[in-house]
Amino acid sequence: MTKDGEYLGTWGSDDTDATYEFTPDGETVPALQDVFMGRFCIAIEEWRVRRE
Repeated sequence: MTKDGEYLGTWGSDDTDATYEFTPDGETVPALQDVFMGRFCIAIEEWRVRRE
């Protein structure tokens, strides 16, 4: 959820807990993955900006 209250999707980790995954709302397959939380958050923000 953004600071404006927009729900973007869900995030979690893969079966090994080694990779973070982001699945956009309405999708069933993760669109983004990363092993580092900081880069993962930046990737979600970049994804959000690109889809506007």
